Amino acid sequence: MDTSCTYTGTYIFETLKSEILDLTIKPGEEIKEADICKRFSVTRPPVHTALLRLKDMALVTIKPYHGIHATLLDMDKVHQIIAMRSIVEAQILQDFISSKPDGFVVEELEHNIRLQRLMLKNQEPDRNAFFELDDNLHLIWFRHQHSETMWNIIQEQNSEYIRFCMLDYRGSIKYSDMVTEHEELLQAIKTRNKKNIATLIGMHLHNSLRRMGTKILNEYRNYVLPASESQHWTAFSERYYKHK
Repeated sequence: MDTSCTYTGTYIFETLKSEILDLTIKPGEEIKEADICKRFSVTRPPVHTALLRLKDMALVTIKPYHGIHATLLDMDKVHQIIAMRSIVEAQILQDFISSKPDGFVVEELEHNIRLQRLMLKNQEPDRNAFFELDDNLHLIWFRHQHSETMWNIIQEQNSEYIRFCMLDYRGSIKYSDMVTEHEELLQAIKTRNKKNIATLIGMHLHNSLRRMGTKILNEYRNYVLPASESQHWTAFSERYYKHK
């Protein structure tokens, strides 16, 4: 077995995957095998292997005579992932508060949010770095509830949500709003206020949809497959704001 090709294929896969997720490669954009071969100075086999792995993850489509393209952002999937996270994460957070996290855990959360605030001092915050901090904050309460496997399952289904977040970062540029929402969640944790936690986390996760609003169907219409059940998901989202 040619281990160098295996390594190269893995490297190409990880690189292209990162570029699709952070929208360096835009939804719907064509990806040419010949260009990838030239870029990485490799023959077609490792590139083809990497592209097949991306196809298995639903990050690219490969169609004879039509070429290879980054998949469009499926808004039905985005709505479902946000809905699933809202339900699951509300329960995790309620259990986390009930466990009475000690000062070390609270400091871990506060430190993460301080780093987010520091990042906002940059004129153009690094989207990938901000997303990593955001992700790590949520991971803290999953980890302390011994639910890392649950978090990993969410992450495995998370590619549509990651790309939507990156579009939100680009389209709304409202990082400070996101940090404020994290601070509200932290305050609920510190005061052990479980009563409003489902509303807070639900709003936090759905606010990306509100921030983007009509931009999804206008400015970014070439990037997305519109939701076929938009009325259903709008009603689902609105219930969090009714209980604010």
